[in-house]
Amino acid sequence: MKLNEAHDAVRARLDALDISSLWRGFRPMRFALYDDEACFFDGAYVEKTEEFVANTAILYHGEHIAIWNLAEEPEDLDVLASCIAHEMFHAFQEASGESRWADEMDALAHYRCDADNISVRLREAELMRAILLGGKDARFAELLALRKARAERFPYEYSYEARIEQIEGSANDVELRALSRLDAEKGRRALARALERIAEPERYCPARVVSYLTGAALLACIRCCSTYDFEAFTDVPFAEGILAEAGGAAPSVARDARAAAACAAYAAQTRRIIDAALQKGKIVLRGCYPLESLNVWDARREGRYAVSNLFVAYRDGESARHLSGNFVVELDDEGRNLLAVYEQ
Repeated sequence: MKLNEAHDAVRARLDALDISSLWRGFRPMRFALYDDEACFFDGAYVEKTEEFVANTAILYHGEHIAIWNLAEEPEDLDVLASCIAHEMFHAFQEASGESRWADEMDALAHYRCDADNISVRLREAELMRAILLGGKDARFAELLALRKARAERFPYEYSYEARIEQIEGSANDVELRALSRLDAEKGRRALARALERIAEPERYCPARVVSYLTGAALLACIRCCSTYDFEAFTDVPFAEGILAEAGGAAPSVARDARAAAACAAYAAQTRRIIDAALQKGKIVLRGCYPLESLNVWDARREGRYAVSNLFVAYRDGESARHLSGNFVVELDDEGRNLLAVYEQ
């Protein structure tokens, strides 16, 4: 399917949705589809610039737009349209002055994959599944109590997760609800898959990706069980604000052996990736350059080294630079400058 044909098909589906009903104030945002060679936006093929990387929202000629890399033939246009709605929501967040972003570089250095934290998160997943699939609203109080206790025990980790749930969980919520509007059965299956995934311990290392799903699930639970206004643009992530409704002591949760195994496996895999790249020894960049970003989707770090797949973005003087590929990056003590980039 050509980019313009896919764009028209997605546009027709999104036009059929009442976008504003998915989130208060949400309005249709323009979007672009691109591949390795071309980019289609606003009814015409346009020049593909350096900004077109990954699936996200960008500032394009002063306008916040959604972009999607259509590298392969779309399998399902309803699913693609719901994914575009997700990225449109990010454009809406940017345009609305959203401030509750996580500091990914700081988290890469300081977030701990802790088996006790994950054990409680797995229990929370069980409760959210019971609420959303079994209609057991009474479990909501236990869910909030567990989250409040976890926020007190793991304040840094909870705050980071809450910010990912705020940004990505809300966009994932919009995506799931958009898909349900386009095709109710596809939406039901997508929610069921999400609830299955948050029950899998290995998905909690790293914490970022699973928080897309736990954030959407928590929003669905709040929608069912509370009148808390999670749609307002405030300074507090909804996963922190909702804790004001928590009451009573949280039940104890034993350490889950599966969580401990997931943490160990994650650490071992990180070490293998870094060791392999250092042993290979192919350096594609050396110096001291301000780090703009890694691919935080699946970035990982041990000591001075971070793993970034697909790209590394940095600054060279006044110029923004971009390396394409899978890399291991050596960082300075502050983690804000790259010293060397090794090819994986």
